[in-house]
Amino acid sequence: MIFLDAISRLLKGRRNANRTAENEDVRQRHDGGGVYRFSSAAERTISDCRRVGLLAAAVSAQSGGDADCSPRDKVRKLTDAAKPAGLYVSPMQVPSLGDIVSKRTGESAVYWNHDENAFYKVKNPAAKRPIKRTSDKDWPYEHVIHNILFPECPYEFIGVTEEYGELRVVLKQQAIGTESFPTSKQIEQSLASRNLYPIDAYFFSDGIVSVTDVGEHGDNVLLGDDGIVYFIDPLIRLHHSAAETIHLLTGVDPELTIK
Repeated sequence: MIFLDAISRLLKGRRNANRTAENEDVRQRHDGGGVYRFSSAAERTISDCRRVGLLAAAVSAQSGGDADCSPRDKVRKLTDAAKPAGLYVSPMQVPSLGDIVSKRTGESAVYWNHDENAFYKVKNPAAKRPIKRTSDKDWPYEHVIHNILFPECPYEFIGVTEEYGELRVVLKQQAIGTESFPTSKQIEQSLASRNLYPIDAYFFSDGIVSVTDVGEHGDNVLLGDDGIVYFIDPLIRLHHSAAETIHLLTGVDPELTIK
């Protein structure tokens, strides 16, 4: 979770330290490779799915023939699949992503990169799985669903890394120029524009997904200086598998995007 006061302090001039040429490379290989250069939402979704296609296939294989592998062997096989695709971030490179701005939790660690005006999030893909109602096959596509619902504040999938023998997902998200929060009415209007309407005191839904953790004065929703409501990292509950959810939302079949 990103706390606004921490962001505000860092935006006033703190810079990254102790960089090396090797560590810098993990950023430069992906700089400008995000989700901003696409002519349509479908094109962006196809690109997002294609980027993680090999990992998604490896995850799917583990639920079949590799189901009896140990957790450590599963992590090794996934990182082995990520390396030739340029989607592996070594644990030694993680600290160079930026200045850490959040306490480590069971969900993620967040790093602020001043030069790129961006945040890097190193997330545990299993975190909050019961609330999100996801399976162990869904995590490669979770950021794709976020990008479909909230294209103003997209994630770029950088790759995977390891921490304490467990898999972590590395995502990049551009910083939002603001120190303001939207009102509850503004939040509800913005969600309604995406066909997400209240179904109880906590969740908004379109029947395909449900979204929560989007309250007023929380740290997941900001009002940009441009007047746009930005949803940083809301919790998205799936009613179907991640691949099926993408297909229902966009008509794109993730499995068909794999080259």
